[in-house]
Amino acid sequence: MTAPQNFPGPPVDLPIDDWLYEAKPKAGCTACSELKAALDRAAKQGDATARFEAARNIRHCTHDAIE
Repeated sequence: MTAPQNFPGPPVDLPIDDWLYEAKPKAGCTACSELKAALDRAAKQGDATARFEAARNIRHCTHDAIE
């Protein structure tokens, strides 16, 4: 008799949508410049979480409260 299987099968690795990593920093915004540098570092290191967080923060940036 074989041991029962306690899980349905191997895990499924789903791709992450590219738009999660898209961000357009505003020219002249200090915060955007720093976040873009963090985004580039995270991409170079292969850190998906840090890359997502930097892109999200750029999208939600107040652009040095200029607007």
